[in-house]
Amino acid sequence: MPLGSTAARSPAGEYLIRGATVLTMVPGPATPAGDDVHVRDGLIVAIGPKIAAPAAIPIDARGSIVLPGLVDTHWHLWTTLLRNFADNSSGNGYFAMTGRLGQRFGPDDMRLAAMLAAADAIDHGITTVHDWCHNIRSPAHARAALAGLRDTGLRARFSYGATRETAFDQPLGAKGFAQLHDSWSEWSADGRLTLGLGWRGVLATVDGRPAAVPDAVWRADLALARDRDLPVSVHANNSAANRGHIRQLAALGLLGRDMQIVHAVNAEPDEIAAIAGSGASVSLAPSSEFTVGFGVPPVAALRRAGVRIGASIDTPTLVGAADLLRELLMIQGLANAQAGDEMAMTPLDALAIGTREGAASLGLGQVTGTLSPGKRADLIVVRRDALSLQPQADPATTLLRSVRPSDITLVMVDGAILKQDGRLTRIDRAALFADVGQATDRMMRDAR
Repeated sequence: MPLGSTAARSPAGEYLIRGATVLTMVPGPATPAGDDVHVRDGLIVAIGPKIAAPAAIPIDARGSIVLPGLVDTHWHLWTTLLRNFADNSSGNGYFAMTGRLGQRFGPDDMRLAAMLAAADAIDHGITTVHDWCHNIRSPAHARAALAGLRDTGLRARFSYGATRETAFDQPLGAKGFAQLHDSWSEWSADGRLTLGLGWRGVLATVDGRPAAVPDAVWRADLALARDRDLPVSVHANNSAANRGHIRQLAALGLLGRDMQIVHAVNAEPDEIAAIAGSGASVSLAPSSEFTVGFGVPPVAALRRAGVRIGASIDTPTLVGAADLLRELLMIQGLANAQAGDEMAMTPLDALAIGTREGAASLGLGQVTGTLSPGKRADLIVVRRDALSLQPQADPATTLLRSVRPSDITLVMVDGAILKQDGRLTRIDRAALFADVGQATDRMMRDAR
């Protein structure tokens, strides 16, 4: 099967994960060691000691930590096929390079990039991704990207965005978006995939300078989502040229609980207050924000205002591996540094951003992000017997600071096992590597 395609589907079954330290990420006291997690038909049935489930497949997790799968809140998945291509040289920075090579992507490249990103996500314990897709060059490109996501078993939000070449004074293709939404039952994978809008907002950046998006254009684009009760995500206050974007959104009364603000690195106090008052969320990607020169996200100020925060890979073109725990550790460091207090954000607080809070920021808080009966079974099992994890200490601190992909022994989404004992169960690594190698050779030739 081409394009690193998946192995035979492993349906959700019944499992009993035995004897673990369970971090449910539900607010309140931590669950003690020695608990079991019972999963059946894609749902968490029960959590507690010595659960009787004779029909379940047992999974020995003694000495391990079980927690909800990590939730990425903003990732341009198609750029994963250009990982490490941006080298900060003149003409080959992130925006120039991805803009140039993105035009050469065909539908097969979009599917391959989604599968490569999904494989990396699963390996790192990410069970939900938000694909902010701004390289949809045809309906076939969108369908291919979605097919890659659907087949890998991940939970995902797919935000439909305009390409880089779409002029800021031209609206998004309404017909393509409407057709995709009208046929969403083909892509939803029983609710695992959801649709949203990658909106350009009211303030564009053209040649490094701010430019007002025409009123008729941004209104038409925004209506595509809000007329269909779909969530909206917008990059705002992400660069010096985009400063004040959130203020304009607030003045126009456009902020709301259905809106996610991406980056917000230069948000002023009044803008942060407006976000908090509206119930909108913010997605932070410190590694890429530092590398691309956007600035330092105001983590402490956002938290003081009560803004819901999610963590983001953004683009492997800039950050390399899909290590969301690294982003959470950086968010914790920024919170503490900006507050001048080592205790401002605890490791458990940071893990909440990568699980419970991230899921809630995507409107998925009733589905995933915590482990409790009735929630979908999106979880990971982390071993603690590696040398780099010794001595064994507080589970949340260990997870945030020391865990590597090889320590994540099991990844489950919707009750289906996607990684077990270091092996991806639905993705053929060898076929994927071969397909990526061929695509990379072509991309490198095109990059010259």
